[in-house]
Amino acid sequence: MMFINNYITFILVVKFALPDNFSTLLNISSYEVPFDNYSITEVPLNVSFIINLDPIAYGDISQIAPLDFASDRIYGDVTVMKDLFKNILYEYDTRIRPIWDQSTAINVSTKFVPMSILDFDIASQTFSILGYFRVWWRDELLTWNEEHYSQTNTVKIPIKEIWTPSLIILKAIKGDGVVGNMETDIAKVSSSGDVQWVPEGLYSVVCDVNIQYYPFDKQVCTLTFYVSDETEATVVLNHNTDVTLEEFTDNTAWDVKQVETKQITKYNTSFINISFHVHRRSGFVTFTLIMPLLMLAFLNICIFLVPIGSGEKGTFSITIFLSYGIFITVVSNTLPPNSLQISYFVLFITVLLFLSVLTVFYTVLQAKLIAVFGEKRCPWAFIIPRKGVKHGCDSADEFEEIKDVEKCVENEVEKPYTWAMVLQRIDTIIFIVLLTIVTVVTFLFLFLVM
Repeated sequence: MMFINNYITFILVVKFALPDNFSTLLNISSYEVPFDNYSITEVPLNVSFIINLDPIAYGDISQIAPLDFASDRIYGDVTVMKDLFKNILYEYDTRIRPIWDQSTAINVSTKFVPMSILDFDIASQTFSILGYFRVWWRDELLTWNEEHYSQTNTVKIPIKEIWTPSLIILKAIKGDGVVGNMETDIAKVSSSGDVQWVPEGLYSVVCDVNIQYYPFDKQVCTLTFYVSDETEATVVLNHNTDVTLEEFTDNTAWDVKQVETKQITKYNTSFINISFHVHRRSGFVTFTLIMPLLMLAFLNICIFLVPIGSGEKGTFSITIFLSYGIFITVVSNTLPPNSLQISYFVLFITVLLFLSVLTVFYTVLQAKLIAVFGEKRCPWAFIIPRKGVKHGCDSADEFEEIKDVEKCVENEVEKPYTWAMVLQRIDTIIFIVLLTIVTVVTFLFLFLVM
């Protein structure tokens, strides 16, 4: 410290990091003479003591990583920019971690922004989501003094020319799961060495599907990524736990209810799990599968209301049975061949199909019995109604003409109770029983899945 013309001159050696806008925040205007990594500032005696510092040393980028650089300045001519790129990339080796002390780990901060669920194939158990990562880290080898390059504080560099963390998607379906494109992606670098890389892509991963509650199912699909060929001793991976859906476009079939992030350490490497809790929008399936299926179920039991003498009874029952077969085919193409969980919806269709099989079997058997025993008298007295079927005083007029009641009774002739009549009564009983079964099974299915 020395006195020069009523001024106090301080010489400070900066060995710690401060934000780029430190001087702006303090509202300072001072004169600097840069000398290597030192900054000399002259402050008048009648002004409060404020120091203008350049960020020279480097700390944890996760604490100051912005969504984007607030004020980008690119000045100067082509020669200045050529000199800048030539100087910062001179003898730069992408194989070496960009930190002076190689015994120290590099802090890499990440954030994933989902944009849309493009596909969720239940049959193949594939979950595809469109989104982009925001990746930050500090490159100590990509720094420069803005005063030497016309106050330029930001440049854009292809990532293939600088070191980047090798982010890999676990259980990726397409490709090798590498995040980003080395040929086309560009990173944004500030004069202090802050690097921001925003790789966008379609990420398809394997998702374990639980079909038990289909079509009112809830699935959890996880997007897992890590830094390949690195350990926590070399790269520390941090992830922003706040996953925003501001840029997300709703999917027509699936509704994202919640997004969770979790960081785990395995094999001395950090793994980031981003779990998407999605619910199926069941409106389409309800009106295209469940409602027609219930209609078929009630049509199936209406077969027993068709008169026995009608020749269309067998055709009706077989048509309903074939309709169930079509529904089984549609559902089997929708659901995965999974034996770990049996869908309640499949069980529901199976029960209705079994009832349809019994209906067809009984209809065919009934037609055979009618052809053989239809007009024969039923010998089983307990089946015959108590009043029986009689002829004689059938009408009120005839009864009025016969004054002697005993004579009318003597003239009554009992009509034989045939097997056809027995089968007609059995049809009514089966209709009531099947109606009860279908109603109970339907309510039980809806209770289990909803």
